[in-house]
Amino acid sequence: MVLVAAIESLSATLYPVSGDIAAADRATLLAMIHGIPLPAKLIIVAGWLIAPFAGVWLCLRIGDWPIGGWLVTAIFLVAAIVGQVNVPHPLWMVLCAVILPLLGGWLAQRVHRKPYPGEPLLG
Repeated sequence: MVLVAAIESLSATLYPVSGDIAAADRATLLAMIHGIPLPAKLIIVAGWLIAPFAGVWLCLRIGDWPIGGWLVTAIFLVAAIVGQVNVPHPLWMVLCAVILPLLGGWLAQRVHRKPYPGEPLLG
């Protein structure tokens, strides 16, 4: 979740939004989000893939328990869906919020390998 926040913060830094998002009503918020440039939206969407990938990979690297990896994926998926419910997004971003955490978790499961005996976990 920290990685998602960092990536979204990077997007907000590179492409600042005019107006106060926290004080905006739903219609104003929707207009602000639709006014965000496409590269900023792509950075946010990339975070929805990168963060679950990193979280699942780390979970598997430490615990080597595939169900734990899917639990991490589920946490990211629920957070993404809650974010879509609370903050209106374009339809393509809503679809990405569902698909990309699942894809990130699946990719991490595919690239994970069990560490060799004596190999550092993160080395």
